[in-house]
Amino acid sequence: MSAQPVAYRRPRSALVVAMALLSVALVACSSAAKPPQHSSEPPLGFRTLPAFLPTASEPVDRVVTASPGHAQLAVQGIGVQVDLPSGHVLATVTGPKVPPFVSPPPPQVTATFEIVLTHVSGTIPVRLSDITITDQLGRNFHPTLVSHEAPPPSTLTQGHMLNLEVTAVMPTGEGRLYWAPTQGAPMVGWDFVVEND
Repeated sequence: MSAQPVAYRRPRSALVVAMALLSVALVACSSAAKPPQHSSEPPLGFRTLPAFLPTASEPVDRVVTASPGHAQLAVQGIGVQVDLPSGHVLATVTGPKVPPFVSPPPPQVTATFEIVLTHVSGTIPVRLSDITITDQLGRNFHPTLVSHEAPPPSTLTQGHMLNLEVTAVMPTGEGRLYWAPTQGAPMVGWDFVVEND
């Protein structure tokens, strides 16, 4: 008589325990993936900053004011209130716009800036010679009007605005456009970057 192989059989109780543990694990994973329905804490983007971080002393998103003896620095696209003895104006510089990229990039490009003077009260002197551009190496450039631009008026009065495009040939990199409407030290400057890529 030949010996019959004995089949290995797990006890049923071990199978029931394994199934129960698997069910508990699945329930625990599915409930952990759900966000809490009612939390006392606000979402991450709306929580207060930790106490050890410094707080801003100046309000953000406000228009700064430049005046003689109190120059301001802004980034291109940001308006600055300029207070002169003869009046007030909101001045904004945008740009530069540059020609499309060419390969290899040229060492210098023609940069075009838009200067907008609005919210005028009183009389504001307008002279192209009051605008200077400085590159990251400290070299000065004196912009000219773009070819289609009519010469600006010598003064800007209440109820009028001016949209002026000026251009300069300059190297790529960082720079600053200054406006000195009192023909002294610049009252306001705008940081910019000339890119050709």
